[in-house]
Amino acid sequence: MIKEGSLKMTQSPITLSTNQLIAALTLCGYEKEAQSVGKQQEIKKMELDQILYGPDFIMQKSNLWDDETDVGINETMVSLIQHIVEAPKKIKFVHKGKSLNFYWINNNHIIIEQQFQKKHIFSFTHSLLGFEEEVTNFYKLNQGENCVFKTKVSLSDSTYDSLHHMSSKALNKMIENDSVEIQMKKFLQDFKDNGQEIVHVMFQNDQHVQTVLSFIPGNRYCWLPDVQEESKEVHFGSAKLDDFLSLIENAKVELLKKEVSSYSPNKVKRTSLLKKFSVYRGLKSLIQANLFLVLTYMMLLVSKQQWEPNTNQIAVYIFIFEVGALIVSFMACFRPRVYKD
Repeated sequence: MIKEGSLKMTQSPITLSTNQLIAALTLCGYEKEAQSVGKQQEIKKMELDQILYGPDFIMQKSNLWDDETDVGINETMVSLIQHIVEAPKKIKFVHKGKSLNFYWINNNHIIIEQQFQKKHIFSFTHSLLGFEEEVTNFYKLNQGENCVFKTKVSLSDSTYDSLHHMSSKALNKMIENDSVEIQMKKFLQDFKDNGQEIVHVMFQNDQHVQTVLSFIPGNRYCWLPDVQEESKEVHFGSAKLDDFLSLIENAKVELLKKEVSSYSPNKVKRTSLLKKFSVYRGLKSLIQANLFLVLTYMMLLVSKQQWEPNTNQIAVYIFIFEVGALIVSFMACFRPRVYKD
């Protein structure tokens, strides 16, 4: 179970940049999860590699660094990283590049993560009961009087697929077309406003991840898919906001009822990337060496008349430099991470 001292970290929110979160995950030995965060946030491979192979540099510039710990970051951060990765139950809401995540530790301890614009805010709560306000705020659902509008729309599989890739101009033409029914116009407008995508709510129990609800937010209502077997059409029905929140609440209750294996996080140990081969590091070193060689050669061209009779000596110099650069670049592929003692 969780140590009481480790829970103090969540009494006040902890804010991390995406780079800091990736670095902290790496330092705690969760390199796979660190890479996953980088891909989700669409960080370029070169930048991500720099963080993965130099997390110390990222964290040393923050107030989270601690020389006294085995992993280089303070115990509060170690505990936070440990619990969000190893939490046995998780609830994930995603919308337009943002996410709202709940990490269930036990019935009394929950960690909430709000992620937006490469920023991650972690806070603590004692219960998962009644988080409707967080959900409605996250999806910007209007909490006013529920709309009584109740209808269904149907689209062929091919039409529904094409809507995801259709240009905004073409989609506007469909919405403005007088021959299109008013219910379909509302659906298309909501679909367009939602970035032409459907929202998925993900629940995780141990290692099992499932989509418990898919929907498209509207104005004081939501569009819910109506799955029909052996149908070549896609059906959506409008639902009141209260009904939508009830579906999420019921799914959450079912999640919390399910048994999980005993939860006792392993002690975090700092992983070592010593002798880990990286072509990227070697290639980067080789490019830097050759840029220096080109700069040197350009400087020599200024006084070309003076050394032109000794062209062979210049060629030997370039050859020796290139051999040295190749050797150093190969060694750089095995370059260890530098730890601060």
